[in-house]
Amino acid sequence: MRITSSSESAQNYRDAMAKVASGVHVITTDGVAGHYGITMTAVTSVTDNPPTLLLCINQKAGIQPVLQANGQLCVNVLAADQLDVARHFAGMTQLSNHERFLQNQWQSHPHSNQPQLEGALAHLHGHIIERHEVGSHSIFYVAIDHIYSDQTTKDALLYFERQFGHTAF
Repeated sequence: MRITSSSESAQNYRDAMAKVASGVHVITTDGVAGHYGITMTAVTSVTDNPPTLLLCINQKAGIQPVLQANGQLCVNVLAADQLDVARHFAGMTQLSNHERFLQNQWQSHPHSNQPQLEGALAHLHGHIIERHEVGSHSIFYVAIDHIYSDQTTKDALLYFERQFGHTAF
């Protein structure tokens, strides 16, 4: 397919990326700029030594200034039974940022003080070490300081073809 305009190219790109199944995460942050959370699929491992990941966040997203000011965050890896959390933090339920945190059980991590969701498959607490802007998004590189991984077997929440689903093994 030949791309003839930037808007056509952007739409074709989004359509192609919808074919990529992704895990669903809620990124939370708390600190001097307050607390905030957002549902994301653009979370990628960079390296395991030292543990580092990256987040791609639209520059217009409300979490941008809060995350930059706080400098710390928690990546909550969602289980299949946490669809409501994903929908709340994606803005699909019209709840305010404050109300989103009242809907489920959250606790503050004892070392990072970042909000973590009870029952999540994993919590990765870290601090931002670098940021770059590319097009409409910022890429945040995050050094991971504390890791929790649930040892029970649960299905993961996925996003594919612009819909939520889950793993089925």
